[in-house]
Amino acid sequence: MSSSWLILLFPLAGFIFLSLYGERISKALAGWIGCGVVGASFLASLVALSDLLFMPAEERVGRVHVLYQWISAASFKLDFAILVDPLSVFMFLIVTGVGFVIHVYSVSYMHDDPEYSRFFAYLNLFIFSMLVLVAAADFFFLIVGWALVGLASYLLIGFWKEKTSAVLAARKAFVMNVIGDVGMVIAAFAIFESFGTLSFVEVFAAAPGTFRPNDDQILLITLLLLVGAFAKSAQLPLHTWLPDAMEGPTPVSALIHAATMVTAGVYLIARCHVLYELAPYTMYLIAGVGVLTAVFAGTMGMVQYDIKRVIAYSTMSQLGYMFLAMGLGVYSLGMFHLMTHAFFKALLFLAAGSVIHALDGEQDIRKMGGLQKIMPLTHATFLIGALALAGFPLTSGYFSKEAIILSSYHEDMGNFVFWAIAVLTAGMTAFYIFRVYFYTFIGKTRSPEAHPHESPLLMVLPLLILATLALGGGVLGPWVDEFLGPVFGREVHHHHDGALETIALFVGIGGIVTAALLYFTGKKRMELVKEAFAPLYDLLFNKYYIDEIYDLLIVKPTKAIGAFLEEKAEKEGIDFAVDQIGFQIKEVSRGISVWQSGRVRNYALNMIAGMVVILLFVVFL
Repeated sequence: MSSSWLILLFPLAGFIFLSLYGERISKALAGWIGCGVVGASFLASLVALSDLLFMPAEERVGRVHVLYQWISAASFKLDFAILVDPLSVFMFLIVTGVGFVIHVYSVSYMHDDPEYSRFFAYLNLFIFSMLVLVAAADFFFLIVGWALVGLASYLLIGFWKEKTSAVLAARKAFVMNVIGDVGMVIAAFAIFESFGTLSFVEVFAAAPGTFRPNDDQILLITLLLLVGAFAKSAQLPLHTWLPDAMEGPTPVSALIHAATMVTAGVYLIARCHVLYELAPYTMYLIAGVGVLTAVFAGTMGMVQYDIKRVIAYSTMSQLGYMFLAMGLGVYSLGMFHLMTHAFFKALLFLAAGSVIHALDGEQDIRKMGGLQKIMPLTHATFLIGALALAGFPLTSGYFSKEAIILSSYHEDMGNFVFWAIAVLTAGMTAFYIFRVYFYTFIGKTRSPEAHPHESPLLMVLPLLILATLALGGGVLGPWVDEFLGPVFGREVHHHHDGALETIALFVGIGGIVTAALLYFTGKKRMELVKEAFAPLYDLLFNKYYIDEIYDLLIVKPTKAIGAFLEEKAEKEGIDFAVDQIGFQIKEVSRGISVWQSGRVRNYALNMIAGMVVILLFVVFL
């Protein structure tokens, strides 16, 4: 058995053990078991990486490791197998590496929670589910991992089950993602109908000879797969679950946004790039929806006051950049931004969690302030994360985002509109993350009753590790291109355009300066700005009323139809019919019961009368 199977087995073992015995062991042991299995999985991922690195580049196409043949029926075969290639190993490293850091942070952050061991069991399940998704060698197990990720997110978002808003958020995330699951399942049937197999290797090898560009069937397959990608990665119009997912514990938010779940849609397109290249129409749709989601989420992030929700909207926006890269066909740039985003987004969420922890659960940035000197390490690491998210020069986010922005103009499928929206979004991103920074760390405290303090070492150490990666991770860009090259089979063109780069740089810095000016000019001027743009501000603050529109057009009609069917079809139809059958049988039984008097002489008389009738029938007929 390939050692790569251990990458999956370690977190699965942790989940099973903590589920069965977590309540019988100490909190400390439960926490370190939860961390240890993910750390071991990360080490196994490093072994898989070393195996690939020692191969010649032309042989680095990956291998399918079959454990056993699970199903064999006629021509259909389904192996219990994993695909170990540069793309899956790349994802292994991000999921287990960043996931391990978040687990270590959680040891201290969740220490006082009475359901401590259950939390780590769910975290291990989440890691295992994502690893199944990225390790799958066929569409069947891809969907299994896809569904398990949805289940794990449901359990973690609603972890605080006594909190109504958390339960509702978990349900919303689950239902929205089930829409994507349905699209994935139908796509798998369409793929099997076209190729007679679900294996990635066989499907991707046969696709170019099976379809011509933009054939109806390949468009159908790619669009159905895209439904799953849009739902998992919170792209328009299936995005509404992601901000509400902030109701879960902060480490869950970091894990969902940085290393697992929301990156699944980007991975799916990268994995199925052979199919998408046969569907240029779908590629344009991916790029268009990506860039629209980026600016759409950016506008909402500019007016929110919940620190975690602002960072959540930034995730939607950055995922839009990744989808833009995928739609343009620059896959390795999209995966590079996925990696750098994992670093600085995990950093931002965990730093925000450090602030929330210090302020006894407060998440409203209007009630923060003055934490720069009180929490120097949290302040420094959050600032690094904010700079990386804003794409400040020499940070990791600068290298990955700038490459996508330039590609949006210079690539064959790029255009001025994509570039302009991407640059505008970059300015918005810089504005809203530094708006949070100034509100949280600069000035005087706005919560005199709070007694903030620097977080303990087990929370600060992960921040320092992630800050280092967020600051210097940009140097890995050329390596990512070279490492993933055998998967995508194309050379990445790194465009250089002094004019466009300068414009993007000034727009980003302009966003930071605007946030500073608005903050330092004082509350009164900020209120004047709100009043001047009151209708627009209300529209953005209420998230374009998308939830209300869905409630009006989908939820309420569905409930009304359900209530009607319950009353008319079930109670007055099915229940009435069943009751009538019982009533009629009862009446017939009552009529027959007169013959069952219990008197022997009556039975004898009936027998004689019957015999007479039979004799008359025989004699006369």
